[in-house]
Amino acid sequence: MRRLIFVAALAGCAGRDTNAGPSFETLCADYWDWQMRSSPEWATYEGDARMNGRLSDIGPSDREARHLALNHFMARIDDVTRGELDRPHRLSYDVLRRQLLMSLEDEQHKFWQWDVDPLDGPQVTFFQLIAIQPLRNERDAIDLAARLSAFPAYLRTYMQNLREGIAQKRVAPKVVVARVVKQLDDILAKPTDESPLMAAVKKLAEQKSEYEFACRGSIKIAIRNAFADLRRFLAEEYPARDEVGLGSLPGGLDAYRFRCRHHTTTDLTPEQIHKIGLDELLTIELEMAAIAGRLGHDGDVASFIAKVKADPANYRTTRDDLLELYRSSLAKSEALLPKWFGRLPKHPCKVKPIEEYREKDAPTAYYYSADPKHTRDAYFYANTYMPETRPAYSAMALTVHEAVPGHHFQIAIAQEIEGLPEFRRHASSTAFVEGWALYCERLADEMGLYATDLDRFGMLSYQAWRACRLVVDTGLHAMGWSREKAIRFMCDHVADSEANLTNEVDRYITWPGQATAYKIGQREILALRATARRELGSRFDIREFHDVVLGNGPLPLPILRTQVDEWILRRKS
Repeated sequence: MRRLIFVAALAGCAGRDTNAGPSFETLCADYWDWQMRSSPEWATYEGDARMNGRLSDIGPSDREARHLALNHFMARIDDVTRGELDRPHRLSYDVLRRQLLMSLEDEQHKFWQWDVDPLDGPQVTFFQLIAIQPLRNERDAIDLAARLSAFPAYLRTYMQNLREGIAQKRVAPKVVVARVVKQLDDILAKPTDESPLMAAVKKLAEQKSEYEFACRGSIKIAIRNAFADLRRFLAEEYPARDEVGLGSLPGGLDAYRFRCRHHTTTDLTPEQIHKIGLDELLTIELEMAAIAGRLGHDGDVASFIAKVKADPANYRTTRDDLLELYRSSLAKSEALLPKWFGRLPKHPCKVKPIEEYREKDAPTAYYYSADPKHTRDAYFYANTYMPETRPAYSAMALTVHEAVPGHHFQIAIAQEIEGLPEFRRHASSTAFVEGWALYCERLADEMGLYATDLDRFGMLSYQAWRACRLVVDTGLHAMGWSREKAIRFMCDHVADSEANLTNEVDRYITWPGQATAYKIGQREILALRATARRELGSRFDIREFHDVVLGNGPLPLPILRTQVDEWILRRKS
């Protein structure tokens, strides 16, 4: 009901925008406010406490309300004359219009119908959400109790969405479902008092809050029973498919083509992306062959990869040793940053291990941003599970990607830019965000951060890994590849363990198209840098170029190109 009321409010202000900048700013602010209200979990991560007692509404009537809201915003932006806006507002106009169009197209593919996800499903994200739920006062305690109480109903709606998919023969792959069932088994096998959710209850106990009893009861009874119901549904009722590719579903190939356009922010087809991946891989393997030769290997790249992967000296034996390697890599990178960037983030990034309850299915590492008010730190989350399978020679490349100058620079600087509309600070542009981080892996070579040939080989292996993603993601979802073929292709071309690469392939199966964005984004940033260097000659400044790329928040690649072209013209004049 609250969402329908909010949509009615939007309808009441539709069409009120004129061509004035302040009125357009109101539209941007309204859009961000709607995003926060319609996604309370996201709002909590961003430090917006207004919806801390709620979870997202994900049922059919809620999707209808979302559709109406998006169309109202579309109508409002259509009332704006772009040419009468100043330059910063025109940029916001272009980003917002594209976001609205992509969101409306996303709805048509009904991804919720097969949304079983071992990486980002409710059996994972709810624990993460409660872990960062603020507990400073009685209002926070009320919100926590309300959110815990709401979760069983959320899971019931989630299962209804999956049943809708069953009716239309649009279901998740068996390998993905099996991973989620295993996660639920682990959750249910653990005594409730040892649940990660109980950490919040312990805080309430310390505060002597009257809501401790209600929260404890929700976790021990209602939430546990809800997880048990979800487990039974997925293990005993859900007809998961044998095929892993999205192309095997009714309408799946069109959905995959959309996801490729969404994540790359280009019009590249899966076939074009596949070929780019093969071409990139060939170039990278020539660089790897040169290193293998310098290190005395007289075989081909594949045999060198196998040799490097098999050498125990290339791994750490304990979790603590692996974590310390990442921390020392971060310190080395931080020391060199002022030579390469004019603007540095005000707040640091810290290294933290991925929690044990989710490390088995988690990726090798990822970045977790601070909230805009910095009540929560930014973290480079490193997976220390089975450290003997995680190559030490890749530590620096992983660190510069996930921390500095990769994701932390891009995201923290976007948070600090004055006057930037909130929706642009957090715009979904995978190719920009991940392309920048991958660009930084190459940049680290120029910065001198790879101390040995083996370290540089680790970077090239990561570059090959991202090139393989183009091949494997499109192979799985558009060309009928099996999971086994994808794993074998990765193992033949990437110097990482089969366990890590199997997790990666399952990630591509779970998130179609997302993995194609990395290389496409990196290639565009490198191309823009080459153009700027060629056009500006001696006036080219690498620090200024980096500041321009990061200076407007995350952008779709065509809009980023426009910004760099305009900078080149300004520097010339």
